Amino acid sequence: MFTCTMIAESRCASVQLAAMALTVRDVLAEPDLGIGLVSGEPDALTRPVRWVAVTELADPRPFLTGGELVLTTGLRQRGAASQREFVRRLAERDIAALGFGVGLSHPQVPAGTLEAARAAGMVVLAVPYETPFIAVDRFVADRVLGEHFGRVQRLLDNHDVLARALLSGQGMGALVAALRQMIDAPVMVADQQGTVLASAPAKAAWPVEQLGRLSRTAATQDLTVYPVEVENFVVAYLCTRRSADVLPYAVSLVGLEVARRQAVLSGQRQLAGQVLADVVRGTVTAADADRRLGTYGIQAAGSHAIVLAIPEEQPRGSELIRRLTYSPLPLPEVVTAVVDGSLVAVLPAGQPADEAAHLLHGQVRQLGGQARIGIGGWYAGVSGLRWSYYEAREAASRGLGVNERAPMSLSGLILASEDVPLRDLAADVLRPLVDFDAAHDGALIVTLRAFLDANGSVGTVAQRLILHRNTVRYRIAQIEKLTDRSLADTADRVQFWLALTAARLTE
Repeated sequence: MFTCTMIAESRCASVQLAAMALTVRDVLAEPDLGIGLVSGEPDALTRPVRWVAVTELADPRPFLTGGELVLTTGLRQRGAASQREFVRRLAERDIAALGFGVGLSHPQVPAGTLEAARAAGMVVLAVPYETPFIAVDRFVADRVLGEHFGRVQRLLDNHDVLARALLSGQGMGALVAALRQMIDAPVMVADQQGTVLASAPAKAAWPVEQLGRLSRTAATQDLTVYPVEVENFVVAYLCTRRSADVLPYAVSLVGLEVARRQAVLSGQRQLAGQVLADVVRGTVTAADADRRLGTYGIQAAGSHAIVLAIPEEQPRGSELIRRLTYSPLPLPEVVTAVVDGSLVAVLPAGQPADEAAHLLHGQVRQLGGQARIGIGGWYAGVSGLRWSYYEAREAASRGLGVNERAPMSLSGLILASEDVPLRDLAADVLRPLVDFDAAHDGALIVTLRAFLDANGSVGTVAQRLILHRNTVRYRIAQIEKLTDRSLADTADRVQFWLALTAARLTE
C-alpha cells in the first residue's frame, strides 16, 4: 500500500541536494583560511553551510535562520556563564558551526564555550588571528553562489532535455522516460479517471485508484503526486517516488501535452458530431452517411447503440460538455461526439451499454455536474443509428442519472421529427405560463406538469406538491385562463403534454 503526498505549488517541490552543498568540512579543507577543528563529531562536519553570520551580540537569535557559520571573537563573553548562554542560544537556531576568532579577546576558545558546545553537539572551529572574518565570508559566499548558479544551469539543461523529449514525436512516453533517467526514480502520468497515459518503467505498479482522493489522504514521502491543470482544472497527475526541482517544469510540459491531446479529441468529437447530426436529421443519403461515418470509425452497416448525456443547469451545461470532451471513455472502439449540446457515445456490437452509461455518469459527477443519461437500443444500419439516438434522447428526458432504454413511443417519434418546429410550438403554447411564473415567482408550469402526470387528479397533485386542493384548482383555473385552453378537453391536454415533453427534450 502506498501513501501519497499532494504537491500543489511548484515551490514546494524545490529540494536542496546535500551532496552538492558547501559543508563545514569544505571550510576546514580550504588552506588559505587556516581554520582548525576544535570540537565536533565527524558526522557533524557534513552539515551544509548556508551563509556566514558575524556577531558580537550576546543574543544573535533574531538574526539567524539556521545553517549559518557563526563567527565571533567572544568580545562580550568574559565569563563561563555568558559563554555557555551564548552557545545555548546558537543551538536554538540550529547553526552549521561556530567559528571562534582566537588571538584577540581570547587566546584560545574558552572552556565554557567548548563545554556547552560539546553538550549541544555543536561544531567549534578556531579562526586564527591572521584570517579576517571577511575572508571566510567571501569564501563561503563565492562557493554558495557558485553552487546556486551551477544548479540553475543544470536545471535549465534539464528543462531543455525534457522539452526536446516531448517534441521528439514520441510525446508523453519520451518525456516520462527522460524524466525517469534524470531523477533516477520511476515516473508515471495518469489521467483523472486513473488511466495510465505513460509510465517508466512500463510495468511499474502504481496506486492509480488513490489519485482522485489524494487531497483527503494523509501525507508521507513514499509517493509524490503533482496535479496537472489545464484551464484551472485538474486533468491528470504526475507521480514520482523522488522529489526534484525539475518536476514543476515537467508538470507544465505534461499539461501542454494533455492540452494538445484534449484539443485533438475535442476537435474530433465536434466533427463527428456534425456527421451524426446530419444522420439523425436524415439530411444525408445512406451511402453518403456510411462513407462519412467510416471516417470516424463507425461502420454504419453494423449494429450500434447510442448512449447520450444531456447536461443539467444551463448555461453551465455547455462548460460541462466541454470538459467532458477532454475525457475519453475508457472503452475500446467507442466513438464520442457532441450533438446539439449533448455528448453522444456510439457503441459498437459487444460493448456494454450500461457500463458506458455509468462511466459517463461517473465522469459527469467527477466534474461536479449533473446530467440526464439515456440509453438507446441496438440496431443496424443508418436508420438504426437514428432510432437508437431518439430512444436514448427520450430515455434521458425521464430525469437525472442513468435512464434505461424504453421502447420508442408514438409521441416520442413525433417529437423526434426534425421537420416539425416543436421548440417553437412548445414555446408558443407555454409562453403565457412561463411569463406569469417569471413575473410572479409562480409555479404554474410545475402544477401543469404534475396535473398531467397525475392523470388529472387534483388530490394527487395536492399531495405531491404539498398544497391545499383549492390551491391546485385555483392554479388550474389560472392556466386555463392564461392559455385559453381547457384541461378537461382531451385535445388540449395532449397539446399541453406534447409542449411540456418537447420543452424538456430541448432544454
